[in-house]
Amino acid sequence: GAEFCSTQGFETLLTRMKEGSNMCKELEDFLKHRAKAEEEYSKTLQKMVKSTGDGGEIGILRNAWDTVRKETDHLATVHTTMSQSLLKEAEDIRGFRKLQEQHRKEIEEDNMKYTRLKRDLYKKTMDAKRSYEQKCKEADGAENAYSTSRVTAQQKEIDKLKKKASGARQQAEQADTAYKSCVEGLEQSRISWEKSHAHSCQVFQKMEEERIMFLRDKLWVHSNLGSMICVQNDEHYEDMRKALEHCDQHKDVSLFVNTKKTGTQRPAPVVYESYYPDGTKSAKKFAVSPLHRDRPSTMSSRPPEPLPQVASAASAVPNLPTKDKHRSISANKYPDGGAYASVQETRRYSSPTSPPFGEGDTVKVAFDYDPQGHQELTLRRGCHIRVLKRENDLWWQGEMDGKIGVFPSSYVEPISLI
Repeated sequence: GAEFCSTQGFETLLTRMKEGSNMCKELEDFLKHRAKAEEEYSKTLQKMVKSTGDGGEIGILRNAWDTVRKETDHLATVHTTMSQSLLKEAEDIRGFRKLQEQHRKEIEEDNMKYTRLKRDLYKKTMDAKRSYEQKCKEADGAENAYSTSRVTAQQKEIDKLKKKASGARQQAEQADTAYKSCVEGLEQSRISWEKSHAHSCQVFQKMEEERIMFLRDKLWVHSNLGSMICVQNDEHYEDMRKALEHCDQHKDVSLFVNTKKTGTQRPAPVVYESYYPDGTKSAKKFAVSPLHRDRPSTMSSRPPEPLPQVASAASAVPNLPTKDKHRSISANKYPDGGAYASVQETRRYSSPTSPPFGEGDTVKVAFDYDPQGHQELTLRRGCHIRVLKRENDLWWQGEMDGKIGVFPSSYVEPISLI
């Protein structure tokens, strides 16, 4: 400012230097927080890898999953390295900030020394000026009184005023000398202060330029570290993608079938076996032997799963043997090329004759049955079915509720047995 003792210019520079130091602290804290985030993320990835297992997976997908876990662990290492690099950069900024603060304080103290000296001399000079002016006024007054008394006053009084005027003039000259000396000292102080201030400006400018370039370089390093970690992450994710490219669902399913298969045969259905030889519920017409009476029933309370679906009601009924009591059924083809598993056939009735119902008769459903294909009928216990065709002893064609389809004969009973 224009005021002689003003420190506004220096204080403005000093404020700028303190703001620069605050910026260094802000970037230092930013990098520390970023490093902490990278470290926590790395620990989270490591925890994820350690807490996951193979999930019971097999085959190519298992290998891909192992690769994903391994590369995730590598990603954790990458982020740990990133965290350490950021902490190192933050420490560099802290050291630079402390060094600049120390240098700034030295310049500030030197400048304030000259500022205080200039302010003290200025005050002393102003006091000397006021004393000089006062003494001059007193000397002028004494000389005016002496000049006036020479006309009217007595000689004694005139001598007295002359002596007083002479003394006042001497004091004024002494005050003038002191005042001049203060002005000269103040000028020397001003020159020294200006040199100190100019030096402070030069040092502050150099420090500011260094700070700007230093922070710019640190921000550049931060950006490079971010780019580097992205490249490394992409490399690990690329390894994951390469492993996943080899996944083949057909090969994995085939591997599961080959390593976990439990057999190729399906269980045979449980059929109804009448306690009475002729299939009736009456014991009056036959003498039942004790051996026959004690024979346990082989009918299950819940029948097994039915045979696979067939293509049509008429043409898809399997050509099964019907006369022998026990005969194997094997390699019956599905319409789509599949095959039935081998099933042991058991006659429904122990009677040597066929069941007492046939085509055109109505039978009653004895067990519930859910169809395995769109050509099969849904059976519910107690419903009636009209038999349309008996191709063999296992699968018949019938009509129920206006729908024609095939059904397992072992799930129905004649009306007369109810």
